[in-house]
Amino acid sequence: MPAPSSAPARHLLPAPAHTLPAAAVLQALGSDGAAGLPEAVVAARRTEWGPNQLAEKVRTPAWRRLLAQFQDFMIYVLLAAVALSALEGQVLEPVAILAILLLNGILGFVQEHRAEAALDALEALAAPAATVIRDGSERDVPAAELVPGDLVCLEAGDQVPADGRLVEAVGLRMVEGTLTGESQPARKQAAEVVPADAAIGDRRNCAFAGTAVAAGRGRLVVTATGQGTEVGRIAGLLASTQVDPTPLQKELAAVGKRIALVVLAIAAVVFLEEAWVAWVAWRGLGGQAQEALADPTFRAALTAGLLVAVSLAVAAIPEGLPAIVTVALSQGVRRMAERHAIVRRLRAVETLGSTTFICTDKTGTLTRNEMAVRLALVGTDAARITGEARVEPTGPLAPAPADLALLLEVAAANNDAHLNADGVLVGDPTEVALLAAARALAPGLRAPPRVAEIPFDSERKRMTTLHDLGGRRVAYVKGGAEVVLALCTGARLRGQVVALDEPLRAVIRAGIAQVAASGHRALAFAVRDLGPPPAPADPVGAAEPSVPVAGEVERDLTWLGLLGLVDPPRPEVHQAIAQCHGAGIRVAMVTGDQALTARAIAADVGLLGQGRVVEGRELAAMSDAELSAQVEGISVFARVDPEHKLRIVDALKARGHVVAMTGDGVNDAPALKRADIGVAMGRVGTDVARQAADMVLADDDFATIVAAVAQGRVVFDNLRKVILFLLSCNISEVLVVFVTALVTPAAALLPLQLLWLNLITDGLPALALGVDPAEPGVMARRPRKLHESILTGRVQLGILGQGVVMTAACLSLFYLVAPRLPGTNPGVERTMLFCALVLTQLLHAFDFRSATATVWRPSSLRNRWLVLGTVGSLALQGLVVYWPAAQAVFRTAPLSAVHWLAVAGTAVAAVAVMDAAKLLRVAVKAGRRSTA
Repeated sequence: MPAPSSAPARHLLPAPAHTLPAAAVLQALGSDGAAGLPEAVVAARRTEWGPNQLAEKVRTPAWRRLLAQFQDFMIYVLLAAVALSALEGQVLEPVAILAILLLNGILGFVQEHRAEAALDALEALAAPAATVIRDGSERDVPAAELVPGDLVCLEAGDQVPADGRLVEAVGLRMVEGTLTGESQPARKQAAEVVPADAAIGDRRNCAFAGTAVAAGRGRLVVTATGQGTEVGRIAGLLASTQVDPTPLQKELAAVGKRIALVVLAIAAVVFLEEAWVAWVAWRGLGGQAQEALADPTFRAALTAGLLVAVSLAVAAIPEGLPAIVTVALSQGVRRMAERHAIVRRLRAVETLGSTTFICTDKTGTLTRNEMAVRLALVGTDAARITGEARVEPTGPLAPAPADLALLLEVAAANNDAHLNADGVLVGDPTEVALLAAARALAPGLRAPPRVAEIPFDSERKRMTTLHDLGGRRVAYVKGGAEVVLALCTGARLRGQVVALDEPLRAVIRAGIAQVAASGHRALAFAVRDLGPPPAPADPVGAAEPSVPVAGEVERDLTWLGLLGLVDPPRPEVHQAIAQCHGAGIRVAMVTGDQALTARAIAADVGLLGQGRVVEGRELAAMSDAELSAQVEGISVFARVDPEHKLRIVDALKARGHVVAMTGDGVNDAPALKRADIGVAMGRVGTDVARQAADMVLADDDFATIVAAVAQGRVVFDNLRKVILFLLSCNISEVLVVFVTALVTPAAALLPLQLLWLNLITDGLPALALGVDPAEPGVMARRPRKLHESILTGRVQLGILGQGVVMTAACLSLFYLVAPRLPGTNPGVERTMLFCALVLTQLLHAFDFRSATATVWRPSSLRNRWLVLGTVGSLALQGLVVYWPAAQAVFRTAPLSAVHWLAVAGTAVAAVAVMDAAKLLRVAVKAGRRSTA
């Protein structure tokens, strides 16, 4: 079967379909508005254009994606260390390292596999079947068999199977939110012709694959299938979008490579040092150079030196760091899930914490995705309707209660929304909002019985219902404000009906303009008393026609007023945006909605500020350089297309921003994937958006993003603590081995002691730091700069200083204190050095709980996992020191109370010095800020 076409049938059309009359499109495609295409033409075009399906992405085999998880320099070094350790007879450490690497590789593979589902979700949008007219007969065919020129029938509830030009539209309204971001069904009109540069949401004469029919019926002639549809184009954008590594991924890769290179160099120096000592000893015994390698004693010395170097490399390289990072991120994921933020990619947690710019959709993200009545113009008296069903006058006079009650009665009667069996209002969102407002503001209201109606028509832009009111017929009219006002000859003002002269019309028009300028959708209401019903035409009593003549009813109306509807902001959004601004995070609205509505919502939630409002057409006219120069000064992007969203993300990233993009529709998917962090809506979001995103908001609440930002910052802070803790501890281990090997004939710590030290100090305490609770003021600082290294020059000096302090304290114990204590011998002295390093590093972990406060405070113990980890590590160290079997393996000796007192004093002294240095550094910074 031919491959799906990558472009619509443009060569068959002289111009884009939405710029041509329906008849011209039918003629160009060789189709008939009544009979459709002949079967022979359909067969030929199916051969030419291929099936109406999205192209499948070439998938990387699973085994290759699994192996790709291990393509990292640090992993290569660790694997080499595993091999050397195994050659030297080690078993536990190589197995542990391999298990950790395998676990992390599997986790990464699973995350990547789940991301591959994005294109699968796009394919699921294709309608499985379609009703077409071919050779003059209507039939159901698989949607994959549609070709350009096919005539497709649409009814309420149908999913559109392909892009097309409407040739008939009767009350047709389409749900296009997944493509345009519009919260309301779009009204379609087949007779309309729109400009070539019209956005998708403005192409009222077209329908698009993946959208659905909300009401009415129609016919469309297919103009694009498969990959040539708007959904197919978005699929192409999504497939071609490259995903950049997160800042944390880049930083950890750089840190890991740097650690590995430094440690390998030091291990090489240690080995050369040990080899030199062995060589000097060999030469001192009178050995000949050419006989050295043949002598078992010299080879044993070299092997011992190699074992020390390998053990030092394995102990100094933080092979547990990937696992600790995974645990820290997983803990962040758990905490975020408690706040309804579901993270699909673990590494995205930190990226959100580094975010400097959030591009947020409007509908369903900043707003509730439901219409509500918020303004009223009763006659000429304006009022605001609060969410608590209160009427607050905004003019000099409050609306008359009777006038407001009549306005609400008309809104409830001229309405097809209703309560379902569960007591929930269902129907058109606008009519649901009107009925909900009437029920809330006038609880006892009862609409008079409806006896006839004139349905809404897109040309008339109004709807009229006839009701029986106390033996008289009344007409209730609802429609566009200017349309209804033009039909009125009178107005009800504070209980009186007055003539509608030009000065009064001008006052009402000013009120209409004010409502429109506020971004509300205005619906006007009018009434006409039609008098007694007509007498029966025969003795039996013929019923009045159900559809009266519009021209006879919709005239000489009495103006009642209008209601302004809006998709209201979520109540917590204003505070959430303020928190973002306080945290140094910019927020911009990116929506497919109208500029006027978007501006009003942005102003309402505190988003507009001094920023501009830019529409998609203006954005399209900008070059990439112009957009990059202006993007930071724009607060609202309205009427945007998918390509616009990608350009916005790229422009912000070019300015150095870490960009978070929120969205819920198919049109958002490429930008969600291109952004540093894609955030999809869980309740109203499409599968495509959720699969392309890094994080999904289960409650669709913008405030959840703020909580996620805070948690992302906490996660990064904790990872930074873990990295610096591990490095400072490993520096002390390396320095102790290096110095003792240089001063004495052999290193003071044995290889197995090094591995054990690395296991109990880099294990539980580091894991506990990775889940440390948040420090105060986490959202009171600006985001971390994207290109700022964790290991800045100042930080490197700091951790080197900490390593030196721990080394100096422990070596002072080993060389100066231990030999002078009673009951010591070389075994006890080595055990004291071993235990001093363990205790010093365990206490040092508590010093990392805060970057500004002293370790000697009760809150240092609030991380129960760190306390339990420290107690557990000390218990394990006690077994090594006092259990005879462990003593034989680790070559330790039991310590007395005096020995332990010296060990504890050494650890406390080292931590006290490092804590004092931290407080001094904080004081110096505070002094510089106060001076500035």
